[in-house]
Amino acid sequence: MSDSRDPFDSSDDDRETNPLANIPFRPKGARSTMASQRPPNKPAPVPSAKRLPKVKPSKLRIIGGDKRGRGVLYHGDRATRPMKESLREALFNIVGPSIKGRVAWDLFSGTGILAIESFSRGAVFAVAVERSRTFAKTIRESAAAIEISEDQVEVLIGDSFRVSPKRMVTVREQFLNMPWVVYFCPPYALWTEQQEDMFELLETTARIAPPGSLIVTETDKFFDTEILPLGPWDVRPKGNMTLSFLETV
Repeated sequence: MSDSRDPFDSSDDDRETNPLANIPFRPKGARSTMASQRPPNKPAPVPSAKRLPKVKPSKLRIIGGDKRGRGVLYHGDRATRPMKESLREALFNIVGPSIKGRVAWDLFSGTGILAIESFSRGAVFAVAVERSRTFAKTIRESAAAIEISEDQVEVLIGDSFRVSPKRMVTVREQFLNMPWVVYFCPPYALWTEQQEDMFELLETTARIAPPGSLIVTETDKFFDTEILPLGPWDVRPKGNMTLSFLETV
């Protein structure tokens, strides 16, 4: 990863002009002190997720809209968990008819399939947020390969907890309060390991989103959806996963 300054990072100089400068964001957990306690010359253990071998790269099929049948590249890296096609089909069976004319947000994008399929189904604009520059590059390549431009599906690189709210403010102004559909489909572990961050981002999104916007969460079946903020949610169990829906007011 590059050490260059994040272009969305707020400095003290622009704090007064940044409309979200005063929104509190909880810091992530402090770095473990185990590294400092490790005996010298003993290498740090590699996180288990990084030891997983890649699977064969493949293409995820777009299942509806103008780009139906076209493919979005999945690079095979297990750090990314693409939504299963059966679950994606169930999702779009529910929200598909209302996507037309909305702005779509894929806040933990990975492959970009939700943003790209939403645009295929009639969203006027979509934003795919991805913190990995490698994965973001793949999303751009997938979109370009099926004749979708960056001004149709924007790829925003950065930590979604930080960069998404700032971009949401400008998009709301740009599209004149046009309603959104916002997908919260992160790695399942984030719902427990970064629960406060996830809930705060849900609340911030609901506060910024125009009235009539739709927020969608994907969790595993073990997650207690009763603790989601902002409810009541429309909860739809789907096999080992659960989709939950909320309309903003």
